[in-house]
Amino acid sequence: MSIKRVEADAEEVRPKESPCYFCNDAFEMGKLQNHLKQCGSILEQCPLRCGAWIQRKHRDTHVKECPQMEKSRDVASPSHARLSDPAPPAITNHTWNPASVPLEDCVSYLEKEVTSIKLNLAEESSHRDLQSTELENLRSKLVLVEQRAQHFLSTLVSIRAAVDDEAERAANWAAQFKHDLSNVQLALQELQSQQLSTVMRLESAVSSLVHEQHERELLEQALTQHDNRIRTIKSLEEVIEYIKQTVEEERERNSESRAMLETELLESRRSSEQLAQLSVLRMQIQNTTAERPAIDRLAVLEVATADARAETAEQTMRMDKVSRDLRALTKSYHKMRSELADFQSRVSLDHPDLGGDNGHLLWRIDNFTARMKDAKDNDAVLTSPLFRTSKYGYTLKAEVQLNGIGKWKGRHITSTVRLVTGPYDPLLEWPCDLSVSIVLRDQPANKNQAMDIVKSLDLRRKSSSKRHDYDEAGDEKTKSTETVDMSILQMKRQYIFIPHTSLDKFEYIKNDIMFLEFLVNQ
Repeated sequence: MSIKRVEADAEEVRPKESPCYFCNDAFEMGKLQNHLKQCGSILEQCPLRCGAWIQRKHRDTHVKECPQMEKSRDVASPSHARLSDPAPPAITNHTWNPASVPLEDCVSYLEKEVTSIKLNLAEESSHRDLQSTELENLRSKLVLVEQRAQHFLSTLVSIRAAVDDEAERAANWAAQFKHDLSNVQLALQELQSQQLSTVMRLESAVSSLVHEQHERELLEQALTQHDNRIRTIKSLEEVIEYIKQTVEEERERNSESRAMLETELLESRRSSEQLAQLSVLRMQIQNTTAERPAIDRLAVLEVATADARAETAEQTMRMDKVSRDLRALTKSYHKMRSELADFQSRVSLDHPDLGGDNGHLLWRIDNFTARMKDAKDNDAVLTSPLFRTSKYGYTLKAEVQLNGIGKWKGRHITSTVRLVTGPYDPLLEWPCDLSVSIVLRDQPANKNQAMDIVKSLDLRRKSSSKRHDYDEAGDEKTKSTETVDMSILQMKRQYIFIPHTSLDKFEYIKNDIMFLEFLVNQ
């Protein structure tokens, strides 16, 4: 049972109005008590003790007309002066002498006593009536109190029932709340477990995404390397085709020169035969000196000798010309082969300002703006000086494409480190595995605030024989064209990438100078 219902039941039980027992006017219970103190219909005894009971509202009128008021007026007037009480008889010792008392005085005295008794009786009667009235009032009040007590008890019983119902409902609600709370806790635990599993799934998804992104970057690098290799192979194929054509032309020229030389040799042989014939003829002439005049023999001999010398000089000049042409062709052929090699192969490690032999190279790149423009226009590749991992170690060189390669072209700086032919390769261990750290140096005024960019690169080569032909400067004359082709096709490179946007964040380019540092991790 709700509190509103209890209040409604209490309002239904509570009496609205109660009538006055004297004037029959209806009043509320709280106002009825105040009305009884002032009600004009209540009977009161005459204040002059005349024995009359009058209503309170007529008391003033009765006092004015009360006979007791007239009697008190008569007693107070001089014509109606009250006689004094008779003096008691004198008492004498040892004798009794009754005094004679007048009868009227006794009667008047008795009347006075009777009157006083009547007044007392009337007062007692009025007092008794007043008490009976008060008893009636008390009885009515007791009835009202009893009714109120009954109403209060009924209300209390209803309230107790309502409280019991509310307690039962509260207990049910508490049990339901506990049940719902346990369900909520279970749901919260399930939600937390689901959240944990979701977080784990998200972490696994993030890790898989990172792994996929890493694989994608590796794949892009591989694709870039593949594209670069394809471009390099295409360019090398064009160069090789040009070299082949040049070699074929040189072979044709050599064959022509050989044919000319053979022809000249045949002519020289003929000239030698002619000289032999001339010598034989001279002998014959000498033998037949006696038969011919001496002047004729000498003239013929001089003419033949002059012709032979002229022909020999001509053949010698032709042979010299062919030899010069052959040397020029050979020189141009070797020059073309040397142009395929990198300019770095002609740099010697004997100059300490060009490289190092401790696995450390600090490369200064001047005129960065002009070199970047050249890289954008002509795809120029910068090559560092040669350096070694140790004094008698592997020989390395670095390459930088300022404008990038492949998909990173125009957005990144790409760099790589390559193993080249060294003088101590036969004494070194193969296969070769090297780890190189490439550092783009920051150039702030406060060196403690430098923010260098560090990248790592792994190098591997199975054997010293598997190297590029253009890395070898001393053996290129003994290399065949097929070996050059195979070595170029087997060329492998790895790169690191530095975004162009990061160059503007710090002072990596200062005074148009950039520094790249290469550290071989021993």
